[in-house]
Amino acid sequence: MSVLNKDKLRNFQNKVQKWMGKFQRNKYVSAVAGGMMSILPILMVGSFADVLFSLNIEAYQNFLTQTGIGDVFNIISTVTMDLLSVYVVLALSNSLASELKVDRFMAMISSVMAFFLVTPLIIEDGSFIGLDLTYTGSGGMIVAMLVSLTATRLFSIFYNNKHLTIKLPDSVPEFVSRTFISMLPIFLVAGIYAVVNLLFTFTPYDNIHDTIIELIQIPLQGLGSSLPAALILVFFAEFLWFFGIHGTMATNAILFSIFYPFDVANLQAFSAGTALPYIVTMTFITNQKGPRALAYAILCIRCKSEQLKTLGKVGFIPAFFGISEPFKFGMPMVLNPIVFIPLTMGGTISVAVTYFATYIGLIAPPNGIPVQTAGTPEIFRAFLLGGWRMIIMHIIQLIILLAVWYPFIKMMDKQKYSEELEIANQNS
Repeated sequence: MSVLNKDKLRNFQNKVQKWMGKFQRNKYVSAVAGGMMSILPILMVGSFADVLFSLNIEAYQNFLTQTGIGDVFNIISTVTMDLLSVYVVLALSNSLASELKVDRFMAMISSVMAFFLVTPLIIEDGSFIGLDLTYTGSGGMIVAMLVSLTATRLFSIFYNNKHLTIKLPDSVPEFVSRTFISMLPIFLVAGIYAVVNLLFTFTPYDNIHDTIIELIQIPLQGLGSSLPAALILVFFAEFLWFFGIHGTMATNAILFSIFYPFDVANLQAFSAGTALPYIVTMTFITNQKGPRALAYAILCIRCKSEQLKTLGKVGFIPAFFGISEPFKFGMPMVLNPIVFIPLTMGGTISVAVTYFATYIGLIAPPNGIPVQTAGTPEIFRAFLLGGWRMIIMHIIQLIILLAVWYPFIKMMDKQKYSEELEIANQNS
């Protein structure tokens, strides 16, 4: 590559890094990505309760019924998955309040209050009966995100306005002082969302949830659940890696906002024993790019170049656990034009092949259990995603990735081996 082209590429890299850095540092993007990650334990608890409750084995199901353990699993599922939007409100509000440096606990309770103010409740004969779980599970996630971010921001504005806070003398205990400082801001947040709820009653949809579902959520999910959307996202994440930007981290906010509700919907269908509605979910996108790190390790171990061979041996164990950073920076892949094609196309091809295998019924769609890509052993990860059929699918993915990467690693090996021989001759 000429010096001129290298300079152009580096300038482009700087621009991409600058733009993505601004995007990732945005307080609201950070709040969504960080907040959604923090509810992962809740998702895992609910997912496993659903799976354990749904195992279709007659003797096992009889045991659950006779011992009452089935009811326990049912309750766990209800307070986790059917109240998922409430946890989203708490998590995002906590995350954004931390970014805005305001009282996190008060921001969280004001956001939860705002969410309930715009959420239809079950009322009979003028008395409150309970929450409508239709709007507190995955179906209310977009409203939960919007309300948590806006309510926390409003709380922050009011909280930082000295004319809207009641400050007590320093002699007053801190917990009393905090309560009074937050009192007027929470009153104002309550008033705003009560008005918002009232305004939506004049729309054909009667409330903000049904309005968002009809006008935004359904069209967005229709776009998001398509194969082209998944391929673009996978390509883009790897494209960012070429410039040294962690692609998965950069796209996390999009993945959680658009694709995670599909996982929840699949899990609920799995629990109910009905057909899984979506193929492309967040779990599908993050896990079906294939065991790429393992492919790098295998190919590197077989290289003549000592650098690549050593990298393959050192990186093999991390690769088995889905960690590819040793290869991304040790090969290196960043700004290495030789690997641009396999880097951006390897995962994309793997996702496309897996999609069609799912589409024609060779493997089942993702059941909604959140599975971490990094840190979970490859075979075990495949088993969690879809049993023995998925293990075979991951072996096929590995073969595809080896084929895609082989000529390019070979090319790099030849180059590095020549350099090593030249250095050895100079030193002899």
